[in-house]
Amino acid sequence: MISLIVAHDENMAIGKDGWMPWNLPEDLAHFKKVTSHHAILMGKVTFEGMKKPLPKRHTYVATRNQDYHFDHEDVTIIHDLPSFLTEWKEKSECLYVCGGANIYEQALPYVDEMWISYVYGNHEADTYFPAYQPKDFIVVSKEALKDFMIIHYRKK
Repeated sequence: MISLIVAHDENMAIGKDGWMPWNLPEDLAHFKKVTSHHAILMGKVTFEGMKKPLPKRHTYVATRNQDYHFDHEDVTIIHDLPSFLTEWKEKSECLYVCGGANIYEQALPYVDEMWISYVYGNHEADTYFPAYQPKDFIVVSKEALKDFMIIHYRKK
């Protein structure tokens, strides 16, 4: 199964200067709770922005750079994202797509579910989540918090 997890605001903003344009510890806690003990996928820029692999997760890092490597037992570099996603669709284990924008865009056709932290308001940003069709998904749950709402979608 392929899941996608993202925080975006009302304008679909997800990033500013290589990181999130807001400081929401509750959202980071939600991300940790959902993704811990699962495989995660992210692009090289997002991965490098975190400085080190996240604990209790195996990280797949997508890059076109054939020379890129990262020596860590919990990190696997992949160079053919469509093939990787096609193969993962057959697994029962869940993979969480964690960004950035280009990885989200490439992964959207493959996702079975999405966890969206809908951040209230509009924030200054330079990176945006790609357009998607909410009609292609059903809402499994919504949880309203002070600064954002967690919406869990499943593909119809």
